Amino acid sequence: MKTVMITKAGYLKRAGFAAIDDEGSPQEIVELRIYETKFAIRLKELRDAMERHQIARVEKIFQNWQQYLGGIAGLVRLSRSGRALLIEMIDGGRFTVPVDAVYSALCRRESFAPVGELPEPMAGWLGRGRRLAEGQQRIPVGIV
Repeated sequence: MKTVMITKAGYLKRAGFAAIDDEGSPQEIVELRIYETKFAIRLKELRDAMERHQIARVEKIFQNWQQYLGGIAGLVRLSRSGRALLIEMIDGGRFTVPVDAVYSALCRRESFAPVGELPEPMAGWLGRGRRLAEGQQRIPVGIV
């Protein structure tokens, strides 16, 4: 069996400031830094993702005297086991962070939670142990 190595890509920490959303209201955020790029996750959405298995948005942050939330850069969801948060960026990057480390960072027991980059899935694998047979192809499905 092949072992998979997760490489360190950044960190997640509770921000000491609020960012202004598109409606002009301040939002408490969690700072997500991946390869020197700063993103934000709204604190309420992150808690809903961890407790209610909902999806949270990863948003870009812009600086103009204050921090402003920009467009969506990715999504965060809880893993099936419930022990990790999976971060899927729009540009194709896939990252993970342990839920226990996120709780520690939110409670300020720890200063940050480490974020690791997931390797690309092996070619030909569909997930859940299914493999494409010779001559088959994967058909992408779009949700309308």
